[in-house]
Amino acid sequence: MIARVWEWWKRFGKKIGDFQARALLFLFYFLILGPFALVVRSVSDPLKMKGNAPPGWGAKDPAHGPTMEGASRQF
Repeated sequence: MIARVWEWWKRFGKKIGDFQARALLFLFYFLILGPFALVVRSVSDPLKMKGNAPPGWGAKDPAHGPTMEGASRQF
């Protein structure tokens, strides 16, 4: 009797766990991650292509030029 109840409980628990995982992932992706990604995408400009960026190449900082010490410590 106890073995049958335990097998039923394991099948029932698996169904509940599958539903709970799908529900939590749905909520996370569509209510948290989606709006966050939209905000970051609309605010950030990694290629500096929006109107407030200066045209042309950016000036390289001469203090960080190539040196023998820098070449020996690459990482």
